[in-house]
Amino acid sequence: MSKDKKKPEAVKHQKTQFDKFIDDQIRRQQENKKRMQERVGTGEDTPQQTYNKLYRERPQNRTVWRKK
Repeated sequence: MSKDKKKPEAVKHQKTQFDKFIDDQIRRQQENKKRMQERVGTGEDTPQQTYNKLYRERPQNRTVWRKK
């Protein structure tokens, strides 16, 4: 009396646009992880870190204007 509902092998998995999107996202994440691990291994700063070190405002360089 139990009904076995099994999917046919042909209908089991069809490639869709969404699958292509997910595969692309996974590939990009893996590439980014590898690139970041290479940077950490060499001890080199990212371009953003270098920019921040050069141009970030430091408290000792700040000018404060007050009315006397």
